[in-house]
Amino acid sequence: MADADRETCDVVVADLRRLRAESGGMPFAEIASRIQANRRSVGSDATGPARTTVFEAFRPGRSRLDARLIGEIVEVLGAPPATVPEWVARAGYAIPSAHAKAATKGTRTDGADATPAEPAESQPASEQLSGPTPVVSTAPAMQASGDARPRRQLGPRQIILIMTASILLNLAGHLAVSYLRLPLFFDMIGTAVTAIVVGPWAGVLVAIVTNTGGVWLSGPHSIWFSLVNVAGALVWGYGARRFGMASTLPRYFLLTILVALSCSAVAVPILLGLFHGGVGHAGESIVWTLQMLGQPQGLAVLGSNLVNSLADKLITGFVALVAVASIAARWVVPGIGDRLRRPLSDAPEGSA
Repeated sequence: MADADRETCDVVVADLRRLRAESGGMPFAEIASRIQANRRSVGSDATGPARTTVFEAFRPGRSRLDARLIGEIVEVLGAPPATVPEWVARAGYAIPSAHAKAATKGTRTDGADATPAEPAESQPASEQLSGPTPVVSTAPAMQASGDARPRRQLGPRQIILIMTASILLNLAGHLAVSYLRLPLFFDMIGTAVTAIVVGPWAGVLVAIVTNTGGVWLSGPHSIWFSLVNVAGALVWGYGARRFGMASTLPRYFLLTILVALSCSAVAVPILLGLFHGGVGHAGESIVWTLQMLGQPQGLAVLGSNLVNSLADKLITGFVALVAVASIAARWVVPGIGDRLRRPLSDAPEGSA
């Protein structure tokens, strides 16, 4: 194949950077860790690449690419398996970019790439690799959207503050529902925020503390329904952070639907097996209506809970998203797409 018909390294790198952005801007250290896990899962003794090595794969101006590493990176970033060999072939056949040739001709004779200073991992993907050529700078990275505020990793103090506020938010919602007799739940807004921003298991802790504290609001049965809250934390956390379901509004909408279905799958057996179909919640009026229409108890409880759960989780999820977007505007939140890193009211029409 003639050089004129082959892609340059910069073209492949540009597509690789675009794939990373679409997958939620996964940190370089996380990419390296997942590659190592994949190698171990197939019985390889090879250690995973260093974070700096992964960063280098995304740097423009290269004279050559490690085809195997490119294939492993795109696999970790969620590219369809059928496209991975194509990525490997593109990387293997890529020719040096024009400015890489010029730099090699003018300053080096061994074909090696000069390595720029690596940006801090706390910088978001769009900031670390912006621009056509690498720039060495000690200034804090700025958001690609034009916001001049630097975004940093959450520290222990911020994590504790978010989790504490989440628990209080959950209890406030629980209290409002109990006193106003609302047909919803509103006890998982904080769970969603913590699970997405901090991680799914931090969300689980918030869920357990919430339902333990809920005993004095609604009675001992609140303990059993901590399992429902836990299910929501795991689906929200892993869905957003691992599977990129908070990268766009349509995908986040689907995530809230999955949370609602998961919560009903856990709640309905508890209601039927331990509480004869209900605990006196305002939303259970649908159960009696369905039973009066001749539906069996199990189907009536399932239908009632699904309706209430879908309505509750859609409202809960999008209230939580506003809080998550506000946090992601200043702090690094894995899995949150660039378009959701600002309040929804600021998003341009059609951005989803």
